[in-house]
Amino acid sequence: MDNREKFTIRSSILELSENGLPRDKSIDDKIRKDKIIGAKTIDIWDSITALGAQLSRPPYDPYREIINLDISVGREQCQNKVVLSMPLIIYDNDVKMDEESTEILHSALNKLSIDKKTNLIFVSNKNIKDRKYPIFKRINEKSELTINDDLEGIILKFNGHKTLELISDIKKEFPGPVLVEVDDSFESVIPSILNMNADGIIIDTIKITNKEKYKGKHALFLIYNIRSIINQFYKGKKNDGTILIAAGDFNDVGKIVKAVAIGADIIGFSTSLLIANAARHFEGHLCADTVSNRLYKHLMATKGELKGVPAALGYSNFFNISYTDLRTSCIETSLELNIAIEGTDKTYRQIIEEYVNEFANKSDFVMDDDTKCSLIEYLSEKRSCGEGN
Repeated sequence: MDNREKFTIRSSILELSENGLPRDKSIDDKIRKDKIIGAKTIDIWDSITALGAQLSRPPYDPYREIINLDISVGREQCQNKVVLSMPLIIYDNDVKMDEESTEILHSALNKLSIDKKTNLIFVSNKNIKDRKYPIFKRINEKSELTINDDLEGIILKFNGHKTLELISDIKKEFPGPVLVEVDDSFESVIPSILNMNADGIIIDTIKITNKEKYKGKHALFLIYNIRSIINQFYKGKKNDGTILIAAGDFNDVGKIVKAVAIGADIIGFSTSLLIANAARHFEGHLCADTVSNRLYKHLMATKGELKGVPAALGYSNFFNISYTDLRTSCIETSLELNIAIEGTDKTYRQIIEEYVNEFANKSDFVMDDDTKCSLIEYLSEKRSCGEGN
């Protein structure tokens, strides 16, 4: 974003604050109509920024001070919790990996664990010997678990009441974490899954947004809503360790940080994406040792960046970052994700609420609480749809 774009956004924010009136369209519309700047497509990832450290919350030095990235997988009743050194798990893409790719990843993960004491989960159904990192296995039936399985965790795909019974049966015998991947029915099934003592929820944002029900929705929209459901489940009591894992198009640290701030605890990386990143800028075939070493360095660089972001925001713990540390220049993003508008400490919904309350207090028109709520919902819905009057 250049200075001209920033000036346009800030002038629009100032106009909004001075007038006290809800705008008819997104702030970004002013940028689109600017002949010099030209057309601009809104990307929710790019419309969100993070607030840097301030005088009241000075930054940390990530090279001299400890920045915590550790996260435990497993609720309080889980006997064998798994502790990760950073909030990432590696997926084998739900397909059969070739032996070379498996060996490349195995070598890199072992090196991370041995050299840097960095523990990452690998999600795979392969039996890998001499590993120093935890493996979680996908299963659909209890019979798929054998006494010879060397596993730290289990992942189930939700399949109705059958899965709920499976969670109960497995938890009686398996001491490690049991995670459940949900589909587009997540709104109605998550409370039942948590009631059966599952240790966490997994969402594949790409798969769900390809379903008709959530077509066109953003990954952050899904994370925010599922986190709200989990929070509602724990309303009035402390979360005993339930985690939310989000997999999908999280291919850089900026997206990881924003996803965690909105409500994810751990991000799922695909093996193919990691290997592609490690071998990028090279043409032709690279030997397995070279790719494995580059993958190791790529993950260590990611770890360093994940430490640098909370330090710059004034936090010593990565998981202290929340949506309150984010700002957006896009009205739709503010409404969907409860993020404050850039230049203010208020979300767009809060601005609408204040305007409606002020109108009700100053006018002779009497509105009860239900009418106020309906009007606020109506105005919010029209703005989120890009409509105006």
